[in-house]
Amino acid sequence: MTIQPIEFAIFCDYASMSIDGKLNLNGIFERIMTEKIPAMHPQMYVVTKMILPKGEHNITFTLMQQDKVLAKSSFEKNVESELAAHNHFWGIHGLKIETWEPVELQILLDGKQIFVKRLPVVKVERKEKPADNAGKDADKNDDKKA
Repeated sequence: MTIQPIEFAIFCDYASMSIDGKLNLNGIFERIMTEKIPAMHPQMYVVTKMILPKGEHNITFTLMQQDKVLAKSSFEKNVESELAAHNHFWGIHGLKIETWEPVELQILLDGKQIFVKRLPVVKVERKEKPADNAGKDADKNDDKKA
């Protein structure tokens, strides 16, 4: 039986762990929506559940667009049991999106790529608000009364 090292990787606006060990994810998303490029994503979290074998491990998370690194985080984890589940929260503030190319999450375990996930960057057209005719209609009615 082969064990997948990444059980899940989720992008969301905010993440936390409750006192009783419950994972709280708010604003889960699978694409980045913006009106223009460059754009700034104010805050996001990458939350993963990893299954790690016994030993010392170096884990690296990288967000990229094409060949450019947008954000990077590395940490070491010592696992003393045969296998251990590890929930990891990576908070990213002020992520600059520079192209319409997908943002790619790459996860490396001990220098070997074990996971890739792509987030499309999607152009959103701003819809114009309809004109407020309430005031204009009132003026027309006032003219009729005069």
